[in-house]
Amino acid sequence: MKRDFHSIKEAFRRLEKIHSRHLGSFDVEAMPDLGRQNLERKKEFDQFKEDMRQWLTINAPGMDTETQSMVQYMIDRIHRLLEQNKIMEKRVRRYKEDLQKKMKALSKGKQAISAYGSPPSILNRPRAINITTH
Repeated sequence: MKRDFHSIKEAFRRLEKIHSRHLGSFDVEAMPDLGRQNLERKKEFDQFKEDMRQWLTINAPGMDTETQSMVQYMIDRIHRLLEQNKIMEKRVRRYKEDLQKKMKALSKGKQAISAYGSPPSILNRPRAINITTH
């Protein structure tokens, strides 16, 4: 039973490490790969669910005091993971909002620059380069 519980503790540790690394990516990367991060968290969480299912199948019937304390440990860690998840959601939401603002500002800047440029008729005319030597 303790060996099985060790695998659950390790799964919690891995999930918390992934969350921390992904949260930290917002501070060090200009554009974190949210899709890759989401897949990585999903894969680890699916493994965690399977470990939990196996452990509960073995230990849930007739829980003793030790098993109850293990369950309480898991509940506490799950709450901590949920809090980390809420923080991640806020960071992703804020990141997306900032990105949208920057894209909008960039679009306005492109429009302003094009207003100062040459008329489109001049920009779209064919051009030739003379490569002959004199």
